[in-house]
Amino acid sequence: MERILTILLLLPVLAFAWEPQANKPITVVVPNSPGAGNELAFRELAAIISETNPGPKFVIINQPGADGVVALNNLLTQPTDGYHIMAPSYGGMYITNDIWERDIKKFHWDTFPFTLSIGKSPLALVASVKSKVNSPKDFENLIATTTIPVYVAVGGGAHRTVFETLMFRHHGNQDLVKVSKFQGPLPAVTSVAQYDGKLGTEFGIMPITIAKPLLDSGKIKIIGFSGTKRMHQYPDVALLNVDMTAAWTITMPPGTPQDIIDWYVNTFAAAVKTPQFKRWCDENIVYVNENELTPDAVRKDAKKMRDTFLPVLEKIDISKD
Repeated sequence: MERILTILLLLPVLAFAWEPQANKPITVVVPNSPGAGNELAFRELAAIISETNPGPKFVIINQPGADGVVALNNLLTQPTDGYHIMAPSYGGMYITNDIWERDIKKFHWDTFPFTLSIGKSPLALVASVKSKVNSPKDFENLIATTTIPVYVAVGGGAHRTVFETLMFRHHGNQDLVKVSKFQGPLPAVTSVAQYDGKLGTEFGIMPITIAKPLLDSGKIKIIGFSGTKRMHQYPDVALLNVDMTAAWTITMPPGTPQDIIDWYVNTFAAAVKTPQFKRWCDENIVYVNENELTPDAVRKDAKKMRDTFLPVLEKIDISKD
């Protein structure tokens, strides 16, 4: 009897081996400028967690630069105590740093702990309302035949990957069709909204989550979605035949103890499944597959993305950037 009682008393300790202290804030680095999808999703989940658990206190710091590589390099040197984490995008963390930032990065795609998906959003190819392009076919014809410069605003690695894939598949004119790089999707979509034929950028690629307010206000128009999932909020929007989404996760320094990783996976997975977060996702054109709420699922997703897109990206002449 005594032995059984001892085991029962230990069960809570084993289940919750690490818990954040209420008086010790958790620093969360978002490797983008304010307003990116990973920040919005993390803030919503953090608010849900704080409502039911008085312990965690999250302090979000934006640290843009080199599509997340600056922040990831810095994360390598942070304590492995659970109080220093990051909310990166899949694209910048698992794919594009091997192409555009390979000379400055200090990590490999699987250096950091895998946790869970905290949200995905289709990447929208959008255009200025002044543009004559209205469909994916129009855009494909334009990038293949244009005789004047065409600029596409991007604010992240996944966005650039969609652009390069479209260029590769539709024989885009690489001398005239160029990306305009911004420190995050919000300034990228703002540039499209400001396009007047001279100033601003005629096209852009960014998560629909970020483009939605300007789309709803009539300042931009949507041409097509990446990914394979049609969104019920925009049933008439065509797909671009590029299986890439804006996807976000949580990670922490290499060597972080397993009990800390488990706390983040379990706590955030529970928040993802709440009706409150599901409502937020529906309102913001975000989705989470519940079978992607494990480290193994994120690893497999990352590996699939690398196998699909790195062969395309490795053909790019980055000396022209």
